[in-house]
Amino acid sequence: MTSAKRGRARVLVVTGEGKGKTTAAAGILLRALGPGQKARLVRFAKTAPSGEMAILSALPNLTVVSGDKGMTPPPDDPRFPAHAAAARELFGRASAAAGDFDLIVLDEILGVVARRMIAEGDVLAFLSALRPEQAVILTGRGATPGIIDRADTVSDIASVKHAYDAGIAAEPGIEY
Repeated sequence: MTSAKRGRARVLVVTGEGKGKTTAAAGILLRALGPGQKARLVRFAKTAPSGEMAILSALPNLTVVSGDKGMTPPPDDPRFPAHAAAARELFGRASAAAGDFDLIVLDEILGVVARRMIAEGDVLAFLSALRPEQAVILTGRGATPGIIDRADTVSDIASVKHAYDAGIAAEPGIEY
């Protein structure tokens, strides 16, 4: 089916408690960049350097924008309001520039929406405003029912077994 027959932007959701949501989105980014598409990766929670970011940031046709607050604290943490404001500002910037890209990845936005830092309705309005030939990937834990309903593809990454549970520390090249 072509984008013209779709009638709306393609929406992919990668959610769940397991490891690999951002990595899955990075793989699709590489697929899009291969034939010369323009892409934007907006990182809502991760600020630390990682293996995939070292490579992706150097690729032509990819713009990477990262928030500056890092992982979101719990809602009762005094830092939470500042994180929420920063997430809304980053989402606003991503929305304003969306028309310039074929593929947009909103990395870790699902957890931001689940914590009500950005309204689900605002994300759904953003998705509705995209052109039919565009695609967007939303990653993170806690995909909301409205976003799942709007998505064309939803992948739920499960954690069947994780090295952390056995006391194995995160390693470069595997976890970051």
